Amino acid sequence: MLLISLLVGGCYRHARPDAPSAAPSAIKTELDSVPSVSFTQGDNTGEPDEYPERQVRIDAFKIERTEVSNRAYQACVEAKACVATPYADDDILGESTHPVVGITWEDAVRYCKWIGRRLPTEAEWEHAARGPDLRRYPWSGGFEPKRANTSDPADGFPKTAPVDAFGEGASPYGLLNVAGNVGEWVADYYDPTEYRTNNGNVTNPTGPSSGRERVVRGGGYSDPNYLIRVTARRGKLPTESDSAVGFRCAADD
Repeated sequence: MLLISLLVGGCYRHARPDAPSAAPSAIKTELDSVPSVSFTQGDNTGEPDEYPERQVRIDAFKIERTEVSNRAYQACVEAKACVATPYADDDILGESTHPVVGITWEDAVRYCKWIGRRLPTEAEWEHAARGPDLRRYPWSGGFEPKRANTSDPADGFPKTAPVDAFGEGASPYGLLNVAGNVGEWVADYYDPTEYRTNNGNVTNPTGPSSGRERVVRGGGYSDPNYLIRVTARRGKLPTESDSAVGFRCAADD
């Protein structure tokens, strides 16, 4: 099948590749375990789509320690299971150890499926980034520019950084760059009123059953510290690509 990519206003469409081969184990990112737990999702002092806070219970699961790198994603492209990122040849954004960007939500789902995993739900992502307490960032305390890749020049990176950078900004479960570097696609549809319409004790939430946009979490290298908070959320069209959005995969325990 002839692969045709069409770039339109920052978005691109594609035909699905034929006959993908199996994913090599060598490119699979290490998984960190997150136990079954009840936690507080949201922030009553955040943006309107972050409140009211709600109590959520999630089953144990596993999530990748780092964002998916260009090297790992390129293996999927070469296996004809994924479509190439438009930033593959960029001197910084295309670096093999940096997170892959410029991929749609659909591309992220396809890659995770190829390696036998899935996108995390929004609730899973938030707890893995936040831990059991009500922290604003993956680390305890206030914003520290050298713990995350943001718009603050003190972090030393004008664009993306390697996926294993900023070890001092790791989450309680060991995840790297869940604040900054790139925003991350998660599984859920985006609804700004989700926490108000689905409040109380919620178990394994998967978000609205339908919608126009999917959720992006974590903020990116061009965002200020307020937008990389672990509770910050935004919606994006699933067919849209962005030079500051990537992803990481998850798996059932």
